[in-house]
Amino acid sequence: MSRQALIQQVQEYYTDFLVRDPADLAGIYSKEVVFCDPLRRIEGLPALQAHFAHMSRGLTQCRFQFEKASIDHDSACLPWHMHYAHQSLRGGRPLRLRGCSLLRCSDKVFYHEDFFDLGAMVYEQVPLLGTLVRFFKARMERS
Repeated sequence: MSRQALIQQVQEYYTDFLVRDPADLAGIYSKEVVFCDPLRRIEGLPALQAHFAHMSRGLTQCRFQFEKASIDHDSACLPWHMHYAHQSLRGGRPLRLRGCSLLRCSDKVFYHEDFFDLGAMVYEQVPLLGTLVRFFKARMERS
C-alpha cells in the first residue's frame, strides 16, 4: 500500500471515531505500534485496541476534520480539528480541539504521536477549574 493510501485510510478511520471498530486498527497499525499523546504512551496493537474501546465510553461525539497532510517518505504530519462531546465535560455540549498527529510508517503505522493542548481539551471544560485555567491563560497573554 502506498504512503498516500495508508494516510487516507488513517484519516477515514478517525473521520467518525465512534462508529469504527477497534478491530479495524489491525489494517492500519503494526503489531508493535507505539501510540503517544499528552496523557499516555501505549505499546502494541492489542493495548491500542483496548484503549480505543475504553476511550469511546462517555463520548457522545468524536470526529476529526483533517487539514492537508504533509507526507514524507516514512512519516506524515496530519493537522486536525477534533469535534467531540463527553458527558462529563461542559454538560455534554459539543467541543472542538485543534491538534496534529505525527505518524511514522513502513507498510503500516508503527508510531503515532498526537500533539494537542490538554488544558483546552479537559481542564478548561471542568466548571471551577476551567474558570481558573482560562483566567490564568488570559493573564499570561496580557503580560
